Amino acid sequence: MTRTTGGVSYKQGIVTESKPGFARVQFEDIDGLVTDWLPVLHMKTLSDQAVWTLDAGEHVSCIMDEYMESGCILGAFYSDADVPPVSSADKFRIQFRDGGSFEYDRSNGAMTVICKGVVDMTADGDVTVKAPKVTLDTPDTICTGNLLVMKLLTYQGGMAGSGGEGATAKIQGNVEVTDGDVTADGVAVKGHHHTAQGANAPTTSAQV
Repeated sequence: MTRTTGGVSYKQGIVTESKPGFARVQFEDIDGLVTDWLPVLHMKTLSDQAVWTLDAGEHVSCIMDEYMESGCILGAFYSDADVPPVSSADKFRIQFRDGGSFEYDRSNGAMTVICKGVVDMTADGDVTVKAPKVTLDTPDTICTGNLLVMKLLTYQGGMAGSGGEGATAKIQGNVEVTDGDVTADGVAVKGHHHTAQGANAPTTSAQV
């Protein structure tokens, strides 16, 4: 027995209105017919969910019934008017209207992320970053908790601190100062001499 497909048709149209998960499409070849709200196909919609809202004016492919009343939007497609944001077949790229982007190049393993606003990341577990070298190119870096440096700590722009319980700074081990001095309450270590006092101090004879 041959089953009927119900007169399903493949159509291309232009989005006229859009909202998360749905859009209305105009078919110019059917007297400018505008559909009712059609669902947009997504990768996941139940336990895991993903959504990307189409833009008005976007060219889309649709599957419609024989009456053009029910169907779905398969997705958007590129054309001579709307060209892809990359020309290399090795690049995966998501390009946003505000200039932000995410790109991965499988030919060299390079990843580039551009964000035009605030980045907020939350993890319920530990976060580990492994790299030969990490550079933080920012005027200010704030650490709200304890900071442990496992190896040598080197600084070039000076060091300042305050607060803490008891002594502000505690160092276990030797302290070496090269080409500099140590000052406490305005008294410098270099050139500061104590006068011996007490029973073992040398005596001085007064002369008349």
